[in-house]
Amino acid sequence: MVTVKPKTILAFDLDGTITARSHFEISPNGLGELLNNLSDMGHYVIPVTGKPAAYVEKIFLVNNLKDRGIIAENAGVYRKPESQKIEVYGPSLDELFALREKLGVGMDKVNVTNIFIDGNSYELVIDPDDVSILTIFTDPNYVSHRWNFKHSIDVNTLIEKIQNIIFNNKWDNNLTILPPFPDGAIQVIRKNPDTGKSIDKFFISCVIDVMYPDSKNIPIAMFGDGHNDIPAMTLENIIPITFANADEDVIKFVRVKRGYTSKHNAPDGLGVVDGLIWLAKNSFFGDDSENVKSIILKSFPEILNNQKL
Repeated sequence: MVTVKPKTILAFDLDGTITARSHFEISPNGLGELLNNLSDMGHYVIPVTGKPAAYVEKIFLVNNLKDRGIIAENAGVYRKPESQKIEVYGPSLDELFALREKLGVGMDKVNVTNIFIDGNSYELVIDPDDVSILTIFTDPNYVSHRWNFKHSIDVNTLIEKIQNIIFNNKWDNNLTILPPFPDGAIQVIRKNPDTGKSIDKFFISCVIDVMYPDSKNIPIAMFGDGHNDIPAMTLENIIPITFANADEDVIKFVRVKRGYTSKHNAPDGLGVVDGLIWLAKNSFFGDDSENVKSIILKSFPEILNNQKL
């Protein structure tokens, strides 16, 4: 079990940041090894993703990534380092379970299945590993390496139909729907009925405090490219990092927050590496900053063409 207090936290979105969408391999080649080196130095790499924890376990396995814990389902669940227990963060799951029953999928119908709305049946994919959210894939073109199914409903139409169910059942204080993802997926997430706040990546600092209770007020950087990463980036103590090919709303937000937008793409470019160099130049890694620069340059000497160190 990892018990050493981290020096910093490097929080990474997965899809579009360190992996291609719905793929397990970290890109570019060599980045996984670099992240492990940083973790060994005490700069812990923690995935912060909308994917389920079980999905992240496969990222660890495929890339031999050091386990410093998982924050998954947009901070709806977390797993402490090297633990086997997935823990839920936030309010009751009752309304989420009730919605699944309304759609005819309960908790047992997953992968390729049919949901039922207004007397109509739609073939879709329900993520089999969800615990605190409901993820539905509508477009087979983006996930054909995992599932084969028919494109039976437009993603925006599905959002409208599910939103009507939520409203008609007076669950709008408990559930909300995120904007569609680039891969044609939607996610229904919980809300705190007392505060109205969505249970999303805004809570990563709270979850990190639970995972590492002796590590309050340590520096945190959040690397991300999508709209569901913005809540994490809003926190005052978090430095946001994004990329040239990120969602335009993310780029605008990072500019306002005075974080860093790499001129490189991610994950099919040097965007993450460039972001790590920028953090080192700004002493994010404390006394390790010069050493971190050296490690990055050893792993990615081509970054020298784009940086003044």
